[in-house]
Amino acid sequence: MRGFPSWAQAEDGSQIVGHVLVQVLVVFVVLGLLQLAFALHTRNVAIDAASEGARRASLVGATLAEGADRTSQLLDTALGSDISRDVRVFETSVDGELVVRVEVDATLPLLGPFGFANTLHVSASSWKEP
Repeated sequence: MRGFPSWAQAEDGSQIVGHVLVQVLVVFVVLGLLQLAFALHTRNVAIDAASEGARRASLVGATLAEGADRTSQLLDTALGSDISRDVRVFETSVDGELVVRVEVDATLPLLGPFGFANTLHVSASSWKEP
């Protein structure tokens, strides 16, 4: 009975090593995609909160503080209160009309929930109702 050639015996166990190396690569790709999804979720929530805050502050009889409170409330609900952020609400004039503008500076998550402070800047505006 003939056995395997000597070169085939030298590759014993190489499939296990190859499988482990590919699995490590797959894990890093999946973690990278999850991190991207987490960062995009944070960005989209910040944009939505700024828009809602601008709409709230632009209503008849509403104050700028109500818009800031609404923005902070939405950010706390969706992202948690441990994310550092700065919410600014102010009125400006565009073509002679009053516009309420909300700006949010927040932490963009870079490694899990951790990141650099004030790296995400979003803003939204709404025409002030007369």
